[in-house]
Amino acid sequence: MRLSPTHIGLLLSGVLSTFAFAQETDVSSQQEFDVIYAPAMQASSKLIIKNPLIATAKLSNRLVAVGSHGNIITQDLNSNTWKQANVPTSVLLTSVDFESDSIGYAAGHHGVILKTTDGGNTWQRIFDGFDLLDLEVAFYQQRIAELEQKIAADGDESGDLQWALDDARFYLENAQRAKQETGPSKPILDIKTLANGDVLAVGAYNTLLVSQDKGANWQLISGRLDNPNGFHLNAIATQGNNVFIAGEAGTAYASQDGGASWSSVAPPYDGSLFGAHFDNQGRLWTYGLRGNIFVSDDLGERYTAIDSPADANLMSGYADTKGTQWIVGNSGVILEIAPSLDVTEHTHPSSAVFGDMVEFNGEKVLTSRSGIYYWPAKTTQSDTAEKGLE
Repeated sequence: MRLSPTHIGLLLSGVLSTFAFAQETDVSSQQEFDVIYAPAMQASSKLIIKNPLIATAKLSNRLVAVGSHGNIITQDLNSNTWKQANVPTSVLLTSVDFESDSIGYAAGHHGVILKTTDGGNTWQRIFDGFDLLDLEVAFYQQRIAELEQKIAADGDESGDLQWALDDARFYLENAQRAKQETGPSKPILDIKTLANGDVLAVGAYNTLLVSQDKGANWQLISGRLDNPNGFHLNAIATQGNNVFIAGEAGTAYASQDGGASWSSVAPPYDGSLFGAHFDNQGRLWTYGLRGNIFVSDDLGERYTAIDSPADANLMSGYADTKGTQWIVGNSGVILEIAPSLDVTEHTHPSSAVFGDMVEFNGEKVLTSRSGIYYWPAKTTQSDTAEKGLE
């Protein structure tokens, strides 16, 4: 699960100004967007774990973390060493997911999607924002043709179809202008492999993509969601055929057929949802602004609000094998939620803004603006190096 545009900005404020949403530049050549095509810079083992890192994926014998400037790092089971992967882009990467120990996907800013077939050692760029713009132009051209045909055949006494037509024309003009002038700017915010093998990606301004052939081809299926305001889609949670999308301003969507069809889910509150996960009982957990946490037994039809002591924004979470939920967020907040739903608030001494948390090598590993941390807190490899103790 990964972060909303707003919270990526908060996480990396003052660090990644080059990854702004839009750039005022001539894009007559794709080479103007070197950040998409320039490979990630190689760095020492001391630095790769100190750079901003956003998200993690745990394999059976390896942990993979992704973050700023195309940085992807791996650590193998029973090893203390992090290694940097070969990555053909230097955009900010926001999410990562694996369908097996060998095949995985990562995604990030400027619409970039990467694929690995060797467990994360090397990656290939399989999609980017220019591809997304092409899909958007085709999508809105078809939408306009359908609406014009319907208006001509049926009339539109209420004006709803005409409003929809005007919106489609507006979005088409924006996509065409971006292709010719401003270039791609929409980030992919989360990517997941579904139980049926499809790969689903969500992003800013209602971006919803699916690949049914392991990333070789992508479809823009944003029209399947009832999202007239174009709110950002922030995170995906999956369990079996159940899929949940958490979004901006309380926007949420659920699918019970592996993403083939979607229904809007009544929001548990008016604020944004930044993360979601399923626990080992099949319950859905979702969370967001100001410490708000909700749990649902029926894929978001009804929620129970969790009495949380935290006031920080919450980004990501997971369920451990004992049925305890762990949720992390801003200001070093780590929430431990017992099966009884009692919440214990911990604060990491770093006070870091955490993007993700996972258990690996018998430890809880956290990603943050300052790189890798652990819980319980300990001296990291990079801290040791700085103090001259290595």
